[in-house]
Amino acid sequence: MLKMNTGAWIGIGAGIAGILIAIIAVITTMGSSGIYITLGICALFGGMGFLFYKLFFGPMINAARLQKNGLPGKAKILDVKDTGVTINNNPQVKLILEVKNNFGQVYNAESRVLVSRINPNAYMPGMEIPVKIDPKNEKNVVIDFSAGRPSASFASASIAQPNAAALQAELEQLQKDNDAISQSGKPARAIIKKYTWLGAYVNGNNPYVELEMEVLPENMASFSSKAKGVISEASVNKFQPGSEISVKYDFYDNSKIVIDHS
Repeated sequence: MLKMNTGAWIGIGAGIAGILIAIIAVITTMGSSGIYITLGICALFGGMGFLFYKLFFGPMINAARLQKNGLPGKAKILDVKDTGVTINNNPQVKLILEVKNNFGQVYNAESRVLVSRINPNAYMPGMEIPVKIDPKNEKNVVIDFSAGRPSASFASASIAQPNAAALQAELEQLQKDNDAISQSGKPARAIIKKYTWLGAYVNGNNPYVELEMEVLPENMASFSSKAKGVISEASVNKFQPGSEISVKYDFYDNSKIVIDHS
């Protein structure tokens, strides 16, 4: 999140002072004709100032205000869209959110955030993130950075979350089922239709996810199915809706399917 530090305010003040000095110089040196030039300068810089406020300064001021005074809530990321804006080589994205406030009310909202260029997958569909909600406008939502990144990282010996034992047992059973399908299953192509993060990271930042897919076996009709698995953090972008992946499925039970990482 960008912050309006002292240097930023000094820069803005210096810029305004420079514009005022230029306007005074034009009026004093060019007489009455300078008035029209001055109006043009005011219109030009006024438009630029409004644009910068809408794109940068306004959102930063709003985010800083809500970080202090906003109501806490949770949000599920439904979609991530590129805004075309880049600051210091870090892209800005628009998050489409399903917000749940402390009263249990659920609604959709949007929020913009900068993403580090070295961690482009910081926000992905299906993730749940903490947010701050404007008490006067529930659609005005920003990410709650004070709560930290949502994480449920675990290793085989220790899982730092309330249902750790149940989740570890689920993963161990899933691994056994997947091993069986990997050995005897039929290979096929599949198109991902939906990516859902299941609220946990395994052995670092590798997300545990569920993928809804359209499976395209050879010489057979396509069918829809789901698969759960752990995705490498570096490969998350390869498992987004619309991507094609390789899978193996149980010929006698199409509901049993596994991602083929070979």
